Amino acid sequence: MKAILKFDLDNEDDRTAYAICNKSPDLANFVWELKHNFWREWKHDEEKFTLDEYREGLSDLLEEHNINIDELID
Repeated sequence: MKAILKFDLDNEDDRTAYAICNKSPDLANFVWELKHNFWREWKHDEEKFTLDEYREGLSDLLEEHNINIDELID
């Protein structure tokens, strides 16, 4: 099977759709990392389990996978 996707990069909606398609492997890797490894950092360390630490860790993980949420939403 083969598919050809065409995007009009002059169109803002198409640019967003293109960014989402282009980032799908990074997003999949991010979700896998989040599900399988991210939580383990805090699983046995309740002292570190604060909202600020969680947000910082989540931001670091997004950055590690080169994901900018603002580029992927309208």
